[in-house]
Amino acid sequence: MQNEETYNNERRNLQYRPVGEVIRGIFFILFALFIFFAERLGVGEFSLPPIVMYVGGGALIVYGLFRVINGARKILSK
Repeated sequence: MQNEETYNNERRNLQYRPVGEVIRGIFFILFALFIFFAERLGVGEFSLPPIVMYVGGGALIVYGLFRVINGARKILSK
């Protein structure tokens, strides 16, 4: 009985993990977009040089896309 319950809990966690990857990827992409457009929209002001912000934002977009694609691939492969 205990083994079956543990198996069901592990299986449920494995089903939600790809969804979590997609959600985390979306958050990374949204944060990168905030970095790119915050000063232009007057929402925020950063004390970093623009090149550092663009490189950091680009890295966040790449990582976010990786998370979204990886999570979607895992969801669709089931």
